Amino acid sequence: MREILTLAATDYGLEALTAATTADNPASRAVLTRAGFVPVGDTDLDGRPGTRYQVSLGQWIGCSHA
Repeated sequence: MREILTLAATDYGLEALTAATTADNPASRAVLTRAGFVPVGDTDLDGRPGTRYQVSLGQWIGCSHA
């Protein structure tokens, strides 16, 4: 996940990333939270309740891919 965030910030110049997961997927929620994503709202994923997450990429600018 760290490499994806760094790549998004440094190579693509993105300022933030958004992700979503269903409410019944605690493993994905945990991965997103550990990566610094924060919940920003509710969403519907193919008729299933979920949560949208977002992370600011400012902290990843200048990070190495290692």
